[in-house]
Amino acid sequence: MAMREHIAGNCSSDFALAGNFPFGSPQSQAYASLDKIQDLLQNSLVSAVLYADAYFRVYNPCLPVLDRSTFMSKMESFHHTQTTEDSSWLAQYFVVLGLGAYATTRNDSASSEYFYASEACLAQTAYMYRPTTANISTLCLMVLAKSVAYATCWALDTSWNVMGLVVRLSMMMVLHKEWMAGFDEPAIAHERQARRKLWMVVVYMDIQLSLITGQQSVLPQDDFPNETEHCAPANLEDCFESILPRSLSIIRHVLSRINSAHDQITYDEAAQYELEIRQLMRQTSELPGNENLRLALDLFLRRALSVLHGQYAIAYDAQCLYPVSYLSFLECNLATMGHHQLFLSLPGQGTDLALVAQPYMLDFFAAALSTCVQLLAPVPPPDCARVLSTLRSCVELIGKEESRSLCFRTGYHLLSAVFDLTDRTYSTSQ
Repeated sequence: MAMREHIAGNCSSDFALAGNFPFGSPQSQAYASLDKIQDLLQNSLVSAVLYADAYFRVYNPCLPVLDRSTFMSKMESFHHTQTTEDSSWLAQYFVVLGLGAYATTRNDSASSEYFYASEACLAQTAYMYRPTTANISTLCLMVLAKSVAYATCWALDTSWNVMGLVVRLSMMMVLHKEWMAGFDEPAIAHERQARRKLWMVVVYMDIQLSLITGQQSVLPQDDFPNETEHCAPANLEDCFESILPRSLSIIRHVLSRINSAHDQITYDEAAQYELEIRQLMRQTSELPGNENLRLALDLFLRRALSVLHGQYAIAYDAQCLYPVSYLSFLECNLATMGHHQLFLSLPGQGTDLALVAQPYMLDFFAAALSTCVQLLAPVPPPDCARVLSTLRSCVELIGKEESRSLCFRTGYHLLSAVFDLTDRTYSTSQ
């Protein structure tokens, strides 16, 4: 019944932003007026710095699209001149304020006007045939904006669609190639590094959405981000130049194999990929750095492991036939649900981390549903009582989201029904 409701239901209410954002939202048409833009700018002067600070505190550490000092310096200059001639800057400025407004107020209505103004300003640029790094970074932040309030299946599916265009626009401006490699002037070297980092973010977002939605990545098979030579990460923030390029290369290969009809990953290969990804996870766990980024990276890598092992972990008698996949899948699901409990069930604690966790609602749901399946296996997992207790808490948390959207409601009804069966089965076996 839940699945029928999900398929037949009206999903329009599932979007915090219009489904077509950032390409043709009716709500953005009002901001095509320069007067409307000027009004929004004037009304934002008091809170702009607060919102920008909130964006750089909460979201930019996990997705380092912008350089803080460069952005804040340009914002200060912009507030002094109030010129509206640079539409690329305005698009970027408004999307940052929108994300910061949501991080500050937790109100998607308060932030949506900034997002629609950003969309209108982006439409005034030549991003479709002459994209710039400012356009690419703005589009990346717009994809993030689609999931920070309601990370429903519909919102994430449309985000995957947008990322396909972002990848192609990035390739159009040759972000995937080393820029002016033969020149070592400081200005060129700085721009080369900025372009490399932006391409790294694009690849990371595309693979992340492919993992979550189950869709094929549209990234090129070659020209993948390479680890910076002789780069030993001193902190988590350095991962985007060292550990993350290595993990993305592995995960892209895993995704390609899983989506292939002729080249499926064998169990032995899955066990080898497990070792490689776990090694990268250990490296990130040992580094000091921003806790928002730590959470995001851990959820990302655990999602990759779950996708890698899923087909073997839920097979009949998987404990005996595929023990590596079974145990890794269970551990990743329990850790993911543990994140959910820690950051969303403690009001007033870890509020920034709770914001970072919001785009991972489908990961929490998938972890809970997968754990139910493993509990229903002929031989239940070790320490079944603890697993069931963790699962029950996660189901209750997901139930609190039920009223927010059709996606969450039908998902919760499906999960609740499977959990009730799991609970009854376990109780009977005792």
